[in-house]
Amino acid sequence: MSLVLYQMKASPPCRAVIIVAKLTGLVLELKVVNVLTKDQMKPEFLKMNQAHTIPTLVDDTFVLWESRAIMRYLVDMYAPNHPLYPKDIKKRALIDQLLDFDIGTLYKDISTYFYSYLLKGQPKDNQKEEAMKASFRTFESILGDKSQRYLVGKEKSLADISIMVSLSVPEVVKYDMSPFPKVKAWYEWIQRELSAVNQVNREGIAEFRAALGMS
Repeated sequence: MSLVLYQMKASPPCRAVIIVAKLTGLVLELKVVNVLTKDQMKPEFLKMNQAHTIPTLVDDTFVLWESRAIMRYLVDMYAPNHPLYPKDIKKRALIDQLLDFDIGTLYKDISTYFYSYLLKGQPKDNQKEEAMKASFRTFESILGDKSQRYLVGKEKSLADISIMVSLSVPEVVKYDMSPFPKVKAWYEWIQRELSAVNQVNREGIAEFRAALGMS
């Protein structure tokens, strides 16, 4: 078995995959793809991933991209029935629901707002910010009256990891999360709960800030 991950720690989805590998005892060979210098557009990378995205996993001759697909694959292939992604159909459905909420709503709106001005040089867009705030309010509702809990059941899951790294993006620019106290409290709590592997997240935040010329 040879697991190679093409990644950049500044990327939250890449961090999610690395964290899952650590929690399941898998060893990844990490290869850096600097998307800021367009490494992902090089011909050799495009042969593997026509969508030119990171993370991209290569497992011997098998190639897979999209972080949430990679996380599911790693658990199913190498740590079946792990609590991160259990075989119980209803638990798995709830995890999938939150992963889809993350990619389709929460992380989408976070990345659309922040990356447009941080990475693309566009002016800050109030409509994009309002869409992101609406997603934060939705997540507040999902959390309910318990901001110190795992999102599905009594054990951490792929959903916790994916949403944790998504919420690291506002932290990069020290965005004011006080209007969303449950989201803020949950993000702080889940990092403490994942303290054994959260160094990956902290390193990624630092790398992102450095790339932006921020301290």
